[in-house]
Amino acid sequence: MKTIYIKTMLLMMLSTMVFSCKKTLDTDPLSNPNSENFWKTEGEANKALIACYYKLKEPIISNGAGQSGNSLYWEALSDNASNTSNYEAFDIVMRGEHNSATTGIVSKSFTFGFQGIAYCNYFLDNIDRVSVITDVVRNKMKGEALFLRAFYYNDLTQLYGDLPLILKPATLDGDFLKTPRSPKTEVVAQILKDLDLAISYLPATAFSDGRAVKGSAIALKTRVLLNNQRYGEAADAAWTLIGDAGNPFRLSDNYAGIFFGNQINNKEIMFSVQFKAPDDYHSLDQVIGGRMSVFPTVELKNAYEPNDPRRKMTIFEAGDPWAYNPGGFKQAGSTAEGQIPYTTMAFKKWVNPAINNASGATLSDQHMVKIRYADLLLMYAEAMFENGQGADPRALKALNDVRARPGVNMPAQLVLTREIIRNERRVELAFEGLRYNDLIRWKIADQVIPQVAYDAKGTKRKFKSYLFPIPLSQMDIMKGVWTQNPNF
Repeated sequence: MKTIYIKTMLLMMLSTMVFSCKKTLDTDPLSNPNSENFWKTEGEANKALIACYYKLKEPIISNGAGQSGNSLYWEALSDNASNTSNYEAFDIVMRGEHNSATTGIVSKSFTFGFQGIAYCNYFLDNIDRVSVITDVVRNKMKGEALFLRAFYYNDLTQLYGDLPLILKPATLDGDFLKTPRSPKTEVVAQILKDLDLAISYLPATAFSDGRAVKGSAIALKTRVLLNNQRYGEAADAAWTLIGDAGNPFRLSDNYAGIFFGNQINNKEIMFSVQFKAPDDYHSLDQVIGGRMSVFPTVELKNAYEPNDPRRKMTIFEAGDPWAYNPGGFKQAGSTAEGQIPYTTMAFKKWVNPAINNASGATLSDQHMVKIRYADLLLMYAEAMFENGQGADPRALKALNDVRARPGVNMPAQLVLTREIIRNERRVELAFEGLRYNDLIRWKIADQVIPQVAYDAKGTKRKFKSYLFPIPLSQMDIMKGVWTQNPNF
């Protein structure tokens, strides 16, 4: 009985198709389809493809309804933010007190990632059964599923390292108890193979409706290569889009609008998880703008150059206009749900500054941006520099284009240095959930994080490990087959 139970749980984690999401991409997947009767029409194939996007709407990956936190809490694991909430154990990991039995992001990141991969595997294994669609439509759908599988696997391998490489739907008679963890290099090779196919299949259009396009896959490929210090390949991948005369992406002239108010058909957004109130919404304005349990560090504020307008578009500081107080951002007279943090700052990026949402009555539906063009330009500049091509004018131009966008207009840098590139990423992409991964891939997290306080007393954080532990529940199942990550 125990063996049957274990196999059933693994099957659920690795291969269960759960068609239950509500209005994902404005379409409802089927409930409990019969696989014998399914896969007959384009509509059915589309419903199965939509399910591949489903796990992106887990709050720790993006956002979700009825939640007290969201994916922006990842920033608190870095030197950009701090956190006073116990939401999904972000605070435990922030302090460096987590272990293999920690729940929240330590266990859910693993489970949700492999569930997303399972949906993609199910789709890719069955899409060829639909005979009524053209090869162009079929390949576009395959491209989206391959992109998503790569997206899930990239996040997982950055967090956990070596992983089971699963490319087919699981079956109850499969011997999952002997599935090894493949070396990270093999997993990355498969991620890149998936992305190359996705790039060949996806349309070379702008991103608009929540579906991955060719540019989404190129940018993700660049990110994967950078994560693995393959700098020359990363630069080449990025340039296939940046240097393309038909490139449909460009920098927005409204920096704040990328995150609230100007997201529809925004040519800077390359991939985002999309929402639409009142049926598909979240509580970002309440959680970030009114509760303020995740908030900027002094270190982030000090990273901005003098007169950089992105600081004021990212951070609420004393006296700034604030919907919760007619006197501006200050505690006296505030109607906000939470107290102003001990750093006397809160995050403004993503928040509608005109809405007092302390009651949670207003339904937020900002799209959660996962990849944008400024990130690609900065990844290109970094890849060129680290590959010994920092003097190439194309690399310097990429970084300075980000600085020179209308509404930011920062003076051009004259040369590229590692410090300049890394700080530009920090201030441009602050509070977008990328900083922790940057510190990890630069291999400086162990130096940076212990210098950052997590409370008003100045208590410093601990850096536990460059990898999360494999969740204890999974290690118990795979006892004798898998070895736990170091330090756990």
